[in-house]
Amino acid sequence: MTDLLQNQGPKKPKLTADQLYMIYQECAMPGAPVKTILERHGLKTWHLIALKKRIKEAVIQELSNPSRRGKKKAVIPVEEVYQLERELSQTKDALATVGHELALLKKKTS
Repeated sequence: MTDLLQNQGPKKPKLTADQLYMIYQECAMPGAPVKTILERHGLKTWHLIALKKRIKEAVIQELSNPSRRGKKKAVIPVEEVYQLERELSQTKDALATVGHELALLKKKTS
């Protein structure tokens, strides 16, 4: 189907995706002379029908799978969360102990 839309024979260059979309938009305007527009670009009505179908499929595909910007959220197992919470608690306790010992050492040296 792509070849039908982009292969215009030896005389006409292939149309880019941007050009095809511009032709589609021009033909979609109310009261647009569709046949004249298509003939100017060396296309037939079935090319426009195929183009409309491809655009619709691409839009549906894109809207069905929206890409999110930024870092994707990771799914973390509950067990791992509990393990990290335990480690954090132990680290806080150790830091508090070291802080207390440091305060005692400062008192002795003063």
